[in-house]
Amino acid sequence: MTFASPFTPTETALTAREAEILDFIARGLTSKQIARHLNISPYTVNTHRDNLRRKLGAHNGAQLASCRATLQLRPAGQGALTTKP
Repeated sequence: MTFASPFTPTETALTAREAEILDFIARGLTSKQIARHLNISPYTVNTHRDNLRRKLGAHNGAQLASCRATLQLRPAGQGALTTKP
């Protein structure tokens, strides 16, 4: 499954925290479990989830998890992840 996104790769570059949360989502953790693991509020996790859905054009957690396979790691300081060309 591919996702069309109206954003350029620069706009879809994920922060390190978003990439970290996306990895947890891909492993099947809930927002509450992610929050406990990272010692942050579940509401903060949900905000990151919303940002990820917007940036990646996903509609739910399952689509976010599948998007993870189409992303590549970037060097530190340049955004954690970006879409593959």
